[in-house]
Amino acid sequence: MFRTLPNLLLAFGLALLLLKPAAAQRYNVPLAAPPAGFAWQALPDGKAAALLPAGWYYRAEGRKGAPTYYLTQEPIGESGEFVTGLSLQVVRKATAHTKRPAPEYAELLMLRMGFGRSQQVLEKATAVEGPWHKWTVRYRDAPPDADPRTVYQLALANAKTDTLYLLTFESPENDWPEAWKLGEVMVRELVLDSRQ
Repeated sequence: MFRTLPNLLLAFGLALLLLKPAAAQRYNVPLAAPPAGFAWQALPDGKAAALLPAGWYYRAEGRKGAPTYYLTQEPIGESGEFVTGLSLQVVRKATAHTKRPAPEYAELLMLRMGFGRSQQVLEKATAVEGPWHKWTVRYRDAPPDADPRTVYQLALANAKTDTLYLLTFESPENDWPEAWKLGEVMVRELVLDSRQ
């Protein structure tokens, strides 16, 4: 029994570390001073704010009620492509857009993430906190015609407001350890207005 207790504690500790980004978004709080090397970027139609690393680029597209925001290390190409960065899609009144309530639609989306032909799931987690339903997945994407990438996706669904947030942070696999140092802060410190 004593030999398995350290293994159990280690497994529990690792599980907590993996779940940390999924449980760390902040709701309805005033913006504090940003950490060194970051500035707050308002995401107005999304009723949110995200940390933008110094020297990174910001772009917003889409229509009211379903905007997409990009915070990227390099300028975004004409067709929306980038190498390293975060994108956040917001869908208000998800049932009207998708014919399913936000939590149900988010779950369906996340069930498929990381299971493509060239993809390998590295971690996956779910959580519910009050009206917030959360799913995360981190996977390796290695298509035969491109360099491997690591992708972290977070789906947040507010059951009370029927709003869906789909966040993706990605970078080339070789750059992931350094990129995720910024990405993890961006994901963890994302601020949302849960009343919207």
